Amino acid sequence: MTLLSQCVANYTALAAQNHQVAVAAVNTIVFLSGFVGFGLLIRLVADGLTALLGLAIGRAPAFTVRNVITYPGVVHHELAHALFAWITGARVERITLRPAGDTLGSVQFTPRGAALRQSLQLTLSAIAPVVCGTLTLTLLMPRLLPWCQTFWQRALWGYFAVSVFFHMDLSPQDVRVALRGLPLCALLFFLITLVLLLFGINDLTLILSALRTGF
Repeated sequence: MTLLSQCVANYTALAAQNHQVAVAAVNTIVFLSGFVGFGLLIRLVADGLTALLGLAIGRAPAFTVRNVITYPGVVHHELAHALFAWITGARVERITLRPAGDTLGSVQFTPRGAALRQSLQLTLSAIAPVVCGTLTLTLLMPRLLPWCQTFWQRALWGYFAVSVFFHMDLSPQDVRVALRGLPLCALLFFLITLVLLLFGINDLTLILSALRTGF
C-alpha cells in the first residue's frame, strides 16, 4: 500500500468513526496547504521550464516567452488578488498590469477591520490566483470548449488555458502575505468545518467532488 493510499485509508477510518475534531483538523491542513502547495508547485515547474528554455535561447527571451506571451495569465493573476482583497473588505489602492523589469504586475491594498477580518484579507487575497485559476480551468473553460468550433477558436482556448495555468503560481511575496493571516484563517476554517461535520457535511469531499465534476 502506498503512502497516499494509507493516508486515505486512515482518513476514511477517522470519518467512519465520527472523530469530527481530527477530521476537521485534517481538512483544514489539506485545504489551506493544498492551495499554497499547488501554487508553489506551479511556480517550480514554470521556473524549471524557463531555465531550460533559457539555456537554449537566453534568459531574457525565455522570460519573454514565459511571461509576456502568456500575458492574459498575468492579468488573471493580478485581478484575482484584487478581487479577493475587495470581496473580503480590504481597500484596493492600486492595480498595476504593466510589466516593469522582472515584475509583471502588482496589487496594492490596505487591510481593514478587526484582526480576523484582516487575516482573511491577507491570506485569501494571497492565494487568490490559485483559487481563481482552479475555478477558471475546471468551471469556465470546459463550458467554453463546446463553443469553439474552428481550429483557431480551439487554439485561442488552449492559449488562454495555458496562460492561466502558468500564472496560478504564488510568488515569495504571496506566500509571506498568506502566512501573516494564516493562523486565524486556519482557526476559522477549522471551526466552520467542525460545525459542518456535526451536521454530516464534509466540506473537503464536497469541494473535491465539485472540482472533479466541474460543478
